[in-house]
This record gives sequence, C-alpha cells and structure tokens, in this order.
Amino acid sequence: MKAVIMAGGKGTRLRPLTLGTPKPMVPLLNRPCMEYIIELLKRYDIHQIAVTVQYLPEIIRNHFGDGSKYGVQLHYFEEDIPLGTAGSIKNAETFLNETFIVISGDALTDFNLRQAIHYHKEKQALATMVLTQVSLPLEYGVVMTDEEGRVSRFLEKPSYGEIFSDTVNTGIYVLEPEILNWIPERESYDFSLQLFPRLLEQQQRLYGYTASGYWSDIGNLQQYRQTQFDMLDRRVDLHIQAAEPMPGLFVEHGVRLPSRIRLSGPAYIGSDSILHPSCSIGPYTILGSGNIVFPKSSVTRSILWNGNRIAKHCDIEDAILLHRTVIGSDVHIQEGAVVGSGCTIGDKSHIRSQVKLWPNKEIEAHSIVNSTLIWGNAAAALFKGSKICGSPNRELTPEFIGKLACAYGSILNREASIVLASSSHPFDNIMKAACAAGLQSQGIHMIDIGDAPLDCLRHAVTALKADGAIHFKVLSANEEAKFEQMVISWMDARGMPFAKGTERKIENAYFQEDFARTPIEYLGRKRSEEHAIPSYFKTLSKAIDFELIQSASFKIVIQSSTADAAFIQKWSSLTGGVLLHTQSDVPSSSAVIEHIRNVQADIGILLTEDEGFSIYMNDGTSMPQNHLLPLILQSLVHTGTNASVGVPISAPVTVEQIVNRSGIRVVRTQEPLRSQMEATSGIALSPAAHRLYAISLILQLMADTGQPLHRLIADMPTLHTAVEEVTCPRFDKGSVMREMTEWVRQSAYQAEFLDGIKIETPEGSILIQPDQEEPLFRVISQAESMTKARILAHEFAGRLIKSQPPLRK
Repeated sequence: MKAVIMAGGKGTRLRPLTLGTPKPMVPLLNRPCMEYIIELLKRYDIHQIAVTVQYLPEIIRNHFGDGSKYGVQLHYFEEDIPLGTAGSIKNAETFLNETFIVISGDALTDFNLRQAIHYHKEKQALATMVLTQVSLPLEYGVVMTDEEGRVSRFLEKPSYGEIFSDTVNTGIYVLEPEILNWIPERESYDFSLQLFPRLLEQQQRLYGYTASGYWSDIGNLQQYRQTQFDMLDRRVDLHIQAAEPMPGLFVEHGVRLPSRIRLSGPAYIGSDSILHPSCSIGPYTILGSGNIVFPKSSVTRSILWNGNRIAKHCDIEDAILLHRTVIGSDVHIQEGAVVGSGCTIGDKSHIRSQVKLWPNKEIEAHSIVNSTLIWGNAAAALFKGSKICGSPNRELTPEFIGKLACAYGSILNREASIVLASSSHPFDNIMKAACAAGLQSQGIHMIDIGDAPLDCLRHAVTALKADGAIHFKVLSANEEAKFEQMVISWMDARGMPFAKGTERKIENAYFQEDFARTPIEYLGRKRSEEHAIPSYFKTLSKAIDFELIQSASFKIVIQSSTADAAFIQKWSSLTGGVLLHTQSDVPSSSAVIEHIRNVQADIGILLTEDEGFSIYMNDGTSMPQNHLLPLILQSLVHTGTNASVGVPISAPVTVEQIVNRSGIRVVRTQEPLRSQMEATSGIALSPAAHRLYAISLILQLMADTGQPLHRLIADMPTLHTAVEEVTCPRFDKGSVMREMTEWVRQSAYQAEFLDGIKIETPEGSILIQPDQEEPLFRVISQAESMTKARILAHEFAGRLIKSQPPLRK
C-alpha cells in the first residue's frame, strides 16, 4: 500500500504563522504537523509515501529527508505551477501503480486507516472519500451517501440553507490508480470541485466511508489553538514525545522545573526551556524549545514556538508567539493576538485582542498596538447576504470602509472599475468617499452615479460594463431598530450579490491585512456619471408598456422614504396615474391604508427603506406576499414574452400552473437573490431584483385585463401557506439536517435538497430551511386549506425538535 501526503498548501488563513513556514511544518506540541501524519501511515504499515510540495519545498525536504529517520521512504514531487489537489496527485503518477491513500500533511487525525482501506476494497470502489461528522459544516465539503454508502451528493462550503448533512469530506481518499486517467496533465484540477462531480455525473463507483475518531483540518488560528488543546486533553490517539512527570504535564529533555514556579496543567514544555522561579505557567500553555520566562511573568492558554524571551512582569493570555520574539518587561498580550517571528516589543506595551504582528516588527516601549477594525470572533463573517450592516460611525466607520475597500481592490485586476452610489444622507457620502479612496489606492477606477437606489445601481453596473458596484444607505431608526443602521450592499459585474467565494476572498484579505500596495503611478481615477438614472428608466420603458398603464388612469397611492422620493417621482410620471405620493423618513403601512380609503385608490404601494415593498388593494388590505410572484409571472405570460425566470424553492407550486403552455419557463432555485438572478434570462431586468419593474408588471397586468387587483388574485390558483419557526443552536444545524434527511429517505415521501429539504406529501408540501443568520429553522408548508397547512407545519416542526441532540432541546 502506498500513500500520498499533500504538502503544497500555503495556509493563507493561518498567516502570519505560515509566512515563512509551510503549513505542514507548523508545530503541534513542538513537532511539525506532518510528522504525526507520517506516524499515522506507519502505524498502518504504509511505508512508501509520495509527498507533493510547492510552497517553500526545501523546508519540508530538509526536515524530513528521505524519511529513513521515521522508518518510511519519502518520494518528493514538486509542482512548478499550481496543479490543484487532484492535479498534484497526477504529478506523482509514476509512483502510483497500486491502490493508494491520499492524506493532507497539514491536518491532524487518528482515523483507523485500515478500516477505510478495507471498506474501499470491499465496495470495489474507484474512489472512497473518508468522511466525518462536524458540528458546523459551513467551511467544509458536505457529503450525502445512499444506503450502500455510494456518494449521491456533495457541496463545497455550503451556506446554512444548503446544509443537508453534518457529514463532511476530510480530504482523505482511498483511490485506485485508474483514477489518474480522469485527471488532465499539467492542469489545475481539484478533487471536490471538478473530479468528484465528474465521477458522480458519470455514475462511477464513488463511495463515502464515515470514520470515527479525531480530525481537524487546522483551517484557522482558532482551530490551530484548539487542536493542541485537544492533544493535551488526550482527545487524539497519538504519541506525545515528552515525559509526563505528573498527569497532563508534558516535559521534554533539558527542562528544570524550579520549586517556586506556579504550574497548572495540562501544559507542554519544550526542550531546553528555562522557567525562572515565581513565573506562572497556566493551563493549556504550550512552549516550544529554548523559551525563557522570567520571574513574575504569566503565560496562560498560549502557544510559544522556539527561542522566545519573556521578561519580568509580563502577562500573556490566549496568544501565539512565533520564533525568537523578545518581549520586554510589563508587557500585556491579549486574547487572540499573534506575534510574528523576530518581533521585539518594548517595555510596558500592550498588544490588544486579535492584533497580528507580521515578522520582525519593532514596537517601541509604552506603545498600545490596537486594531479596532478587527472584530474578534466576528471576523468569520463580515458579509451577510452580500451586505455589511452596522451602526454608522460606530461599527461602520470611514477607517473601516477604507481598509475594506483596499481588501476588495486587492482581489480585483488592476484597471478594474467599480460603480458607487448612495442615498442622500451626509454620512453615506462620507463613507462613499472613504471607499473610493481605498479602492483608488489599489489602482481601481471609480464611477460615481450619485444618489441612486439599488435598482438603478444594478442596472448601471452592467450598462457601464464595470467590474462591480457598492451602495451605501443609512436607515432611519424605527420601532424594530431603535437606532440608525447603515447598510453597504455589494454586487458583481452582472449586478448580482457577491458569490460566497468572493465574500470569503475579501474577508481573508481584510483580516490577514497583507494586501499589496499599488505604486502611485497606477492609482485609480474617479469620474461622475450623470446618465445612470435616465438610462435605467429608458430600459424600464422598453420592458413595460407604460402607455397601456397610463390609459387605465389608475388612482395610485405611494409612500416612499424621503431619500428615494426624487427617483420615485420619475417613475410616477411614467405611470400617469399617481394620485398621491407621500414621503417619510420611516414609511409606514398605516399611512398608505388611510390614504387609499380617503381617495378611493385602485392600489397602494409602500416602498420601504430596505429596498422592499408591499402592495395594498383598493379596500386597504395588504396583498399577501405569496401572491406577488404569481401575479408577476401572469403579467409576463400576457405579454407573450419568451424568458426563463428564477423562482425560489419556497414559491408556491401554482407558479408552474400559471406559466403552463406559455413562453415563460420557471426555474426553481435556492432562496438567495443571486440564485434567482442567475436563472433569469430573456428579459432586461430581473423582477426579483428590481422592485419598480415588479410593481410595473402588476400595474400592466391590471391595465391589460381590466381587472382590479383583488379579482386577479381571486382568479388565480391558490395554495395556503403556514410557517413555523424552530429554534436550534447553530452548531446543531448540520446534525439536525442529517437526521431529517435520513428520516425522509426511510419514508415514502419524495424530497429534493436544492435549498434545505422540500418534502412532498399527499396533504401538501413542506420546506425545511435553516436560517442563514439566526439559530433557527423555518418550516414552510403549502396545502389546499389553511387548516391542512398549519397541521403539516406543526407536525414537521415537531420532527425538527425531536431531531435535535437531547441536551439542546
């Protein structure tokens, strides 16, 4: 049996740990991570090992040599160009002439590999993915297998709505050499993104084996700490190369423990370290070799690599110090801080929480190093649905957006152009200017279209052939939000919300703080564009028959925010029937209803500050939201348009009936707006993204049919919808989805897993969706009567509660 250790990764999410150290060489309890992987392979009689290298390969070669020191034979295969995970295996093809196992050199596991190999051979598989269960699968590849263990579905790094299991891909594979025929030569090719989807599509023998035991991919600094804490707690079945003079205290050779030291385990002390009397080593402290801790200093829950010097009266807690740092006296280093190799920190300095110092920095005495723009544990998610929200000038400041704009600019091509727009609030313009400065400093060109809503910006970014767009808007305080909120909306070149991968790239660049600076001769330019709003209405006028709407002489009541008033007035003039347009900092439904009844309007429209809208019928009652999409589709059918329209999986099944035998094709998608926009084609604007277009389509349908809104709704096929919410801790969402998936499989019901789980029963349909942000599930049922819908929602909400781990219910 042969093995391949993948050791070419840069480990960018671990920076600054990996700036001069390949991720497989990052120490765990004072030994390179890859040493533990070699020992694991050797434990299962695997001695012939290929090692794929690319980033700083000589460091790995110099440390491990030919492997004889470890009782194995290592064969190195270096990539001169990035080949991806599968491509790097193809690069070692000459070595792989029998069944082999692939494993990462920068993860830690104690899986029983013999059982995985036996399973692979028993199934006569071409490829077997080794799987494990995790509490929060968002950063992994989620895998579903059928009753025989065959992989039926998987998805890389899902959102909450896409989670269908808590079983994930560990990056460990048992493969037959024939797999190499599926991988192109000298080409970047990935297991999860390309090879396995192809095998699944071609119905090849791709299996999943769920292993028991410990596994950590050490994907970020928090996991790097926790993995070593787990090792100290003996949660990992591996050999710790140190004496254990007392339970939980591991000490290497050349260490003398003075009698007057305060020492609390579990802890690890590397060789030749010197601990002076009266110093304190707290629990979960890991010291590498040659560290010196002087009297009256305290080190707790911290990881020190080799050769660090900690002077007197220091307090280091929950921090990481790399090689050869010199820490002066009375220094405080706080939770989550990382001090790079060769740094010197002067006396009486403070390194604040979450601050990262790159290598060889010198901090003067009495300094306070404080990055208020790093939000501790919130660093994992700046974006929420391609928006960033927060308190204006408190959480979202000009300094913050300037730095974030630099991060965004660093992932764009030089000479790219970005369109900016905002509402009319003064702080919007301040933030827009700060953002422009950050992007221009990265060589990105700015196009400012002034005060314009999101509808217009989505159109402008495509019309101007720009590479992306950003919108700034301060929302007024209201009954739900007691304070003002700022919303920064981001979109790509097609006017769509960012893909998850783009959000992650920007977040990584922001939190790593290592984006390159552009030479000043390449700074970006800035210009204003005055024709964006006229261009939008020109496109809208081509898509909507406003002459038909004007001929109907509708009495229309509209309420909008003051910020959007001028834009809405331009649209109102096209309809020819607006009787009353009121403005308010906080638009409200009560005002719309009152005006409808006072003037006997045909329709009322409430345009909210958050770019949403509600429609009211001529008696002042609100039109249910589940009627909106069917009305829009019916309007498109009446126009004779040939188009594809993306509709969310939660939309009523009646939408297919409405477009039956017409030129409109309904494409079911996931809930996010981006998915709906991607599936929409054949029309100039997406009704899901352009609210004035959607409203205009409804007015056009009313004018075309001569029917009032309530009659149009009454004539449509209807289903009743009921919704229940079930609270569930975020860390349990994956296991609950797995339990529900297994239950559905064993039932007689048909199900699909496009976004959550949609189940068809004789009584109606049920959609179970984990909320993207909140710790809850949403159960949406549709049935012929409201009673049936409520019974279904209640029944499946109960099943969700039963599926949660007992201690969490």
